Amino acid sequence: MNQSDSRCIAVVVTYNKLDLLKECVQQLILCQKYLYKIVVVNNASTDDTRAYLEQLTEEQPMLDVVNEKNNLGGATGFNHGMKRAMFLGADTIWVMDNDCIVNEQTIVPLMDARRHLESAGIEWGILASNVRWTDGSAALMNIPKLSKFWNESRSSNLVKIQHSSFVSMFINANVVKKVGYPIADFFIWGDDAEYSKRISNEYDSFCVTDSLVTHKMGTNQKVDIITDREDRLPRYFYDVRNNFYISKKMGLKETVRFLYGFSKKVVLVSVHGTDRLKKIRILLHGFFAGIVFHPIIEQYHLSASK
Repeated sequence: MNQSDSRCIAVVVTYNKLDLLKECVQQLILCQKYLYKIVVVNNASTDDTRAYLEQLTEEQPMLDVVNEKNNLGGATGFNHGMKRAMFLGADTIWVMDNDCIVNEQTIVPLMDARRHLESAGIEWGILASNVRWTDGSAALMNIPKLSKFWNESRSSNLVKIQHSSFVSMFINANVVKKVGYPIADFFIWGDDAEYSKRISNEYDSFCVTDSLVTHKMGTNQKVDIITDREDRLPRYFYDVRNNFYISKKMGLKETVRFLYGFSKKVVLVSVHGTDRLKKIRILLHGFFAGIVFHPIIEQYHLSASK
């Protein structure tokens, strides 16, 4: 496969991070010889994102913008962006957040890994980048979960994984046709883990260790309901609900592990930090919602554009 034969489409989901979006998109444009289109899903941003994208579209015909009427969450953003990419004829879809800063050292190793796997007759599912923070250290929110047989590939830069994040995930479009799209009903959190796990259950998936990307998070630490800001607390409802659903899909052992971790979290919240009752109510709300949460997994249809 020559790079000119590739129909790789990048998908970026954004909400109210215009400065980071500009850097993200400009870096993608510098990689345009490897890309067929750049799809940006604007999740009803209230800053100047829409005006910026309208102007840039006039200058860059490879840019394709989906403007949502409401903020439907990152999960729906990736769902709609991937549908648009499939409608545009993608053979690979390269998904990322708006604070994901790429360059040729990100995309070229992903394409090399694709060629290597396909020449070996391997129908791969996803290829994840090696995500770094701004200081070059590992981005703690984006460390893939390794497969039990992580060193199955003889290639030194391919590590077999179970799941990873949507921060520079390279997805085989043929696989999308078979397993469907990310679950839009997740809203936020866990959509990437569920989707990549769904794929890796059926298709070999890898972290490409020499595909380097920078994730410009504000801080390089895992978020936690005990220490997080008050305005971010409601989103932990989705964290609990979605991960409860994922654990149930994975079987009894993972469900028991989730229940233990959840119980431990409730105890910790009850004795540490502020707004304890509010946090406990959010956790319990997510838990009980997770008992009956059975979201729809949308399948690929050629006519769907978003």
